[in-house]
Amino acid sequence: MARDSSESLLAADANLAAVRRVVLVALVVLLVLGSLPALAEGIRFREVSQAWGLGFRHHHGGSGQRYILESTAGGVVLLDYDLDGDQDVFFVDGGRLPGYTGEEPRSRLYRNDGGRFADVTGASGIRVAGYGVGGAAGDVDNDGDLDLFVTQFGADQLFVNQGDGTFVDGTARAGVADPLWSSSAAFADTDRDGDLDLYITNYVDFGFATFKPCVDSKRGITAYCGPQAYNGLPDRFYRNKGDGTFEDATQAAGFGGAVGPGMGVVFGDVDNDLWPDLYVSNDAKPNFLFRNLGNGTFEDISLLSGTALSGTGRAEAGMGVDIDDYDGDGLSDIIVTNFELETNALYRNLGAGTFSDHRFVAQIAEPSLLFLAFGTDFADFDQDGDLDLVVANGHINDNAHEFMEGSTYRQRNQVFENLGNGKFREDKATGMDVVRVSRGLATGDLDGDGDLEVVIVNSNDLSEVYENTGGTGEGGEGGRWLAVELEGAKSNRSGIGARLELAAGGKTRIQDVRTASSFQSQNALAAHFGLGAAAAADRLTVRWPSGKVQVFVQLPADRKVRIAE
Repeated sequence: MARDSSESLLAADANLAAVRRVVLVALVVLLVLGSLPALAEGIRFREVSQAWGLGFRHHHGGSGQRYILESTAGGVVLLDYDLDGDQDVFFVDGGRLPGYTGEEPRSRLYRNDGGRFADVTGASGIRVAGYGVGGAAGDVDNDGDLDLFVTQFGADQLFVNQGDGTFVDGTARAGVADPLWSSSAAFADTDRDGDLDLYITNYVDFGFATFKPCVDSKRGITAYCGPQAYNGLPDRFYRNKGDGTFEDATQAAGFGGAVGPGMGVVFGDVDNDLWPDLYVSNDAKPNFLFRNLGNGTFEDISLLSGTALSGTGRAEAGMGVDIDDYDGDGLSDIIVTNFELETNALYRNLGAGTFSDHRFVAQIAEPSLLFLAFGTDFADFDQDGDLDLVVANGHINDNAHEFMEGSTYRQRNQVFENLGNGKFREDKATGMDVVRVSRGLATGDLDGDGDLEVVIVNSNDLSEVYENTGGTGEGGEGGRWLAVELEGAKSNRSGIGARLELAAGGKTRIQDVRTASSFQSQNALAAHFGLGAAAAADRLTVRWPSGKVQVFVQLPADRKVRIAE
């Protein structure tokens, strides 16, 4: 959320006229591209939040003071909390801020009953005590069900699943009540000892007592202060002691230098050694990439890897993140969403711990130029065997137009179809048409038909839920699928950190089973593979965190399989 944060920072830049000229040229290019005839194939969605019973409304708790806290909150977690085989939805709400007089904010849990949802928050026992920001889910006590972690402005909370549809607050016992302003969090078995550890990104040291509005007195414009107005905060890493309790291992694990403002976090194996590495997006500061050394510690390779800065050497406003193999070369790449005029970043994995900024090569830079992006995910929406991309957009300031001509507060979200050649094409006819101020985003199969839906949290507004209604990939192929769930034995119960390799229809894809990503959110844990027109997966290899390897051949298409270690 890289914004100027004082009168001098808010003042018009000497180069603003030149920037506007660039923006106008980009708009002309985009308009020309938008006038070209659309391909017949494509990704298609239908907004179904009210019809499905997921009419959650987010509350940022503001009263016009423009506290920075209001501008960033809002996450969503997809999890099968009741173990009935379908995906339930947990929305993270904000809280009351000084001067707020509106409806009482409340984070909510919705149980999936065959593709229709019921609000079960009251019966679940989940009570978020502070100002909710984001969330993650993982089986911290290895008892077979998913526990829920909620990041907050103030002490975070861990809700332990009791296996009977209810949760209890286990924060104090677990020892994970990080008191700082936490943004995103993710679980992973970083030392592959069979239980899940926890990483938390912390943002800035904002406080109400020291709050001063950011004002450009020459123009009389007030804005939300950016992270430059505050000191960044240190992240936290908690190591699971094997009994559902944690110890602060931030320094011991090599994360002592991880000082924010942190926003997004994701674990993924970027060097193919089966040890989960860690990526953190920072707001207006260099991003972090930590390589797992396999001995309980991590090495900071951020600058050397080429993923800390843009291709031109600039720190950008890193918000949302995801790690996956978008070009099908067997190496995990990194997407980072950024502020308007920066464009979103795409770091292509070159192997040997190095990356190249391919945002322009992949053709996602220009379409993202005028958007302020948050949540994001690589996902095969058209099930043609390669990964598409979805991005949630929305500005920070409700008076964005006063700072830059053409800028807007509410912004449309974007879907990019993977063309199968290392490039993407924005598809503007997907049906993802609602224009709001979007933040968190998650994907998963909510209606059990095999394809992936999209859930989006909007700041101080209604959420959106997009049913995937079909559509095929470039050239007309697509539609068949395979979903894989894991049950660990020696590995952690959910198989978090396992590497899946699937060959079908002449394509090979890898996917790591992981918890949180995007922005303050978490996708469904089930691994999803599009098979194109293939009637079966030729070969599926599962490499477990324990080191065990299992191989399955000729798995029939269009079904979900559960594999036990």
